[in-house]
Amino acid sequence: MARGSAITTDPRLSDSTLRSLVDGLVLIDALGQVAFWNPRAEVLLGWTADVMIGRRVNEMIERMAARAAAPEVVRSQMQSAFEPEAEDTTIDIELRPAPDRRVRIVSAHVFPLCDDDGRLGTGILLRDITRERESDAMKSQLLSTVSHELRTPLASIKGFATTLLRQDVKWDEATQRDFLRIIEEETDRLAEIIDNLLDMSQIEAGALRIAKEPTQLRQLIREVVDEMRMRTEAHYFVVDLPAELPRVLIDPRRIRQVLHNLIGNAIKYTKGGQITVACEVEGGNQGELGHVLVSVTDQGEGIQPQFIDRIFERFFQVDGASTRRVGGSGLGLSISRGIVEAHGGKIWVESVVGRGSTFRFTLPLAPNEASE
Repeated sequence: MARGSAITTDPRLSDSTLRSLVDGLVLIDALGQVAFWNPRAEVLLGWTADVMIGRRVNEMIERMAARAAAPEVVRSQMQSAFEPEAEDTTIDIELRPAPDRRVRIVSAHVFPLCDDDGRLGTGILLRDITRERESDAMKSQLLSTVSHELRTPLASIKGFATTLLRQDVKWDEATQRDFLRIIEEETDRLAEIIDNLLDMSQIEAGALRIAKEPTQLRQLIREVVDEMRMRTEAHYFVVDLPAELPRVLIDPRRIRQVLHNLIGNAIKYTKGGQITVACEVEGGNQGELGHVLVSVTDQGEGIQPQFIDRIFERFFQVDGASTRRVGGSGLGLSISRGIVEAHGGKIWVESVVGRGSTFRFTLPLAPNEASE
């Protein structure tokens, strides 16, 4: 059947109006043939109107099922939706990704088209709900992660505070100080989780506050390494900085946070060995501003190649013995990426399984600043 069949000639619904809908629209006539297929349907399902108009509804269903992640389920649901007595039905279809595209989830609302004389055909309204599903999944992951991560420090704080308050036991001063130290550490852990969540929400909203100023990166790196050295006895640190290191234009507090995240991960996810923090200057010739390349290298287990591209995703954690042992919210690397990119830099990881990982990021040089 050609375009503009009787099913679409209602003067209240002009052809141009139906084509301009933000949702996909497919119309099936009373003979069970595709009569209308708007541009948005072409985008969502991947077939043009020229290909689909005139095809039988069963052919359309088979095409949709073939692209679906669960073809038998989609085929059965769509066939039921086109039964003569069927009422409005909504079917969520997860479409397998085409090359170089992500998975797409489309909601197909199938409804009868009727007038005073009876049924004219069937309509399908298509809406992309991928982001909604991703948002729902992120919220579920957030609730799961936060509830899990908050439970452990809260249990420690409650347990040791209750112990100190017991009146039937007298604790010596050294024991009391140990208990209070644990309470303090767990309180800091809670504060870190909350800060990470706030930072992640700001990054997602594009509202992360960055106060840049010319900064001596050499001093900042050495201060952070000295702080992190106190957290481990199983690791030793090597700081490799060039003789001349120009100032960088950064928010010192935020870059300190990135270094804490990267070095902290190197400590948490490796059993011991050397951690190297290095810098080198790249560019800056012939009027080019250039940047400083900062790297943090460990001697851990390394990262499997299939996880390299996902390591900076929020809540993503490599499933391994070290991950299960130390826990974590899965936000540190995602926050680090947001901070570095807010400075106009890039961050990435290079890793060899069994030999360790190197996390690298770039920071812009401060204009018109002399070397340190």
